[in-house]
Amino acid sequence: MSNKIKVCYLVSSLCNGGPVNVMYNIIRYIDFSRFEVSIITLIPEKKNSRKEEFQKFPVSIVQLCKEQKTNPVQLFLSLKKKVKELNPDMLHAHCSRSLYLMNFLPKKYKKIYTIHIYPGLQQQILYGRLKGDLIIWLNNYFTRKTDMPVGCAESVSKLYKKYKNWDIKSIPNGCSLPVWKYDQAQKLKLKQELGLDINTRYFIFIGRFSQEKRPEQIIKAFNAIKDEQEHTGLIMLGTGPMWNDLKQKNKEIIMPGFKTNIYDYLIASDYYISASDVEGLPNTLLESMTVGLPMLLSDIPAHNEVLSKMSDSAGFLFDSNNIDDLINKMKMLIVSDKDNIRTEIKETFEKYYTAKIMSESYQQAYISVIS
Repeated sequence: MSNKIKVCYLVSSLCNGGPVNVMYNIIRYIDFSRFEVSIITLIPEKKNSRKEEFQKFPVSIVQLCKEQKTNPVQLFLSLKKKVKELNPDMLHAHCSRSLYLMNFLPKKYKKIYTIHIYPGLQQQILYGRLKGDLIIWLNNYFTRKTDMPVGCAESVSKLYKKYKNWDIKSIPNGCSLPVWKYDQAQKLKLKQELGLDINTRYFIFIGRFSQEKRPEQIIKAFNAIKDEQEHTGLIMLGTGPMWNDLKQKNKEIIMPGFKTNIYDYLIASDYYISASDVEGLPNTLLESMTVGLPMLLSDIPAHNEVLSKMSDSAGFLFDSNNIDDLINKMKMLIVSDKDNIRTEIKETFEKYYTAKIMSESYQQAYISVIS
C-alpha cells in the first residue's frame, strides 16, 4: 500500500493561461516519491492546450468532457464518480468552475483553492455587472468553505484581510524560465530572427487584449513619444476582443498575436510594460524578470508587491488613468541605466519567484493540510 499523499488537481482545461501555468510549475517540481498526482479537467481542450506537456509527467489525466461541454448537473455527477475512483487525499482547484463543484464533494477530501486574482473588477468586465457580481459572491462564498484557500500573491491575501478580515495563506506565483545571462550577440540575433530592428529599443506588453489590461492606453502613450524618442518601438503579444481593432489602427506597432516563444521576445526587448487595472501576480511580469527587464507598471497591489522588493531604479509605477504620467514614466525608463539594474531584477526573481520555490511551498501546504 502506497504511503504517498494523493493530490488531485481540478481545472476547467489545460489550455495555456495563468492558472494552468501555475499548476504546471507546481507539478514540474513536485516530489513524486511523496505525492501521487492526478488531474481532472471539466471542459474540452482548445488548440493552445498544454495537455501533451503535462503527459510527460507521471500523472493521471482525466477529461470529463472531451468533445463538448455538458450541463452542470451531469458534470458534477461525472466528477463525483471519478473522484470516488481516484480517492485522493485532497483536491486542489484552480478556477471558479472547479471551486464551485469541489465544495459539493464529500468532506473527507481536503480542499485547497488557489485564488489567482482577487474577485472584483475582472469578473464585472468579463461577465457584465449583474452576472459579475453574482460570480464574485459565489467565489467568496465557496472560497470561505475550502480547507485552505491560497492567495497567488501577498497582495491578494492583503486584499482579503482589508476587505473581508480573512486570513488567507499566501504562496506567490513562480516562473520556470531560466535566468538569462546577458549576451548582446544573442539579443541582436534574436531581433533579426523575429524581424525586429536591431537599433531599436522595445517596450514589450504581453497579455490579453481586453478592457482591464488597458492595451489602448499603452498604445496612446507610445504614439505620443515615438516621434520624440527615436529608435523606440512597441511589441504587444497576445490576442483578445480588442486585438483586431487595435491592430488595424496601429500599423507601426508589432502585434503578432499569440506566441509560444515569449522568452525569445523578452530577450529581444528592453523594457516590460503593463497598464492592467487588476492582476493576481502576473506570470508575464515574472518571466520578464528572468531576463532582467526594467519595468513600467500600473499602480496596483500586485505590481507594488514586486517593485517593493527592489530599489527605486528597477522600474516605475504610473497612474493608469493619467496618460501624462504614463508618458513621462516611459521617457524616464528609456534614459535609466538598465545595465546596472538588470542584475538586481534577476537576483530578486531568484530569491522570491522561481517555480521551484512556489512548488516546495505548496508541497509543505499539502502536508500541513493532511496533518
